[in-house]
Amino acid sequence: MKILFVSEYYPPKISGGGEINIASLANSLSSHGLDIFVLTSYHPSLNKFEIIDGVKIIRALKTGSNPLDFKENFKRSWYFPKSVKIVTPKIVSKFKPDIIHLTGASLIAAPQLSKLQIPLVATIESYPSLCPKGDRIYHGQEECQTRCSFRKFSDCQKKSSEIGKMKNSIYLKYNPLFKRYIYNHYQKLNSALRYCHLIAVSKYVQELLVRHGLNSEVIPNFVNLNEYSKFKRPKNNKLKILYAGSLTRFKGPQTLLKAIMGIDCRCELYGEGPLKINLHNFISEHKLDAEIFDSIPHSEMPKLYSNYDVVVFPSLWPEPFGRIPIEAMASGTPVIGSNIGAVKEVIGSNGLLFKPNDPEDLHHQLKEIQKKNVSNRLVHKGLVQVKEYSEKIVINKLIRLYEDLLK
Repeated sequence: MKILFVSEYYPPKISGGGEINIASLANSLSSHGLDIFVLTSYHPSLNKFEIIDGVKIIRALKTGSNPLDFKENFKRSWYFPKSVKIVTPKIVSKFKPDIIHLTGASLIAAPQLSKLQIPLVATIESYPSLCPKGDRIYHGQEECQTRCSFRKFSDCQKKSSEIGKMKNSIYLKYNPLFKRYIYNHYQKLNSALRYCHLIAVSKYVQELLVRHGLNSEVIPNFVNLNEYSKFKRPKNNKLKILYAGSLTRFKGPQTLLKAIMGIDCRCELYGEGPLKINLHNFISEHKLDAEIFDSIPHSEMPKLYSNYDVVVFPSLWPEPFGRIPIEAMASGTPVIGSNIGAVKEVIGSNGLLFKPNDPEDLHHQLKEIQKKNVSNRLVHKGLVQVKEYSEKIVINKLIRLYEDLLK
């Protein structure tokens, strides 16, 4: 069986957890005997074609290089859909895949690709096809509960500090051409959903698709559990806290820094984003024992988790999945997460939950995690919970879906 994945980015070029998930799927499917191709964007210093772990990687698409930058994002939305529509049929003609599996923004080409008469699968693990801003945070404050119209989007975008992973400047907030461009892009993505067999990465995302009149099958991302259980845990003198993720308001690092005030702890943050300078200033102003580090390769994350007493996942936005909590639990590290989106689904009673954007509630949960009996109980429950995200279970579900489509 030949599967062609189409992904805007692919390791070593990474913009978020989506690329890690696709690479994991591609490698695992290849090890199960499937013939896997990945069509992705070309970036300087990378080979245009190479085979890694049996996966044939074709870098022939065109896009922007940085999702945090306005100009690069404009390039992404302009060049990438066109290149997918032009290049993918050529790749299909050459390699003749049985199934095309779309991820992320490549979904936008589904109406044109459907003419190739090959089953289209699309994994929905983010919100650009369900929300023009891509975060489902209404007015930048709370989880959106309704479907979007242009009028609602315009009002919501004007009151939000970020749009996607970018800072939402005054120029963008009040630029009618920019708003219309973003909304039209969302409409194209949303209408493209109907051309694909949809995979939702969580029950939460599946419920959102139902609101749009769409059926899907839940197949979560998987974690290689063995990679996270082989490191010894040091004994820390005081509570050691880890945050890993983009330094954007909707990811909540500012909530974490407010929450640790008054707690004898060491807090370390790994990531990049528009909030970095503000977070540095907050740490200095309040004399916190906290430090911000650059992002590290995903391959180093298993060892990193093992150095901490707790991982905090303080998202303000309704996360569609939550890879970090699962990885942390797999490493035997307790997790505290915000009670929103799929975070509560992933963590459940196997970690501690707090009200999103509520530093006082998070402060209370950090006090709880310092109790040895609470910490030990969550470590045990977490290790049980992550078994349902094992490679074997997830890959078998995906292969069955492929087989059913080809029948």
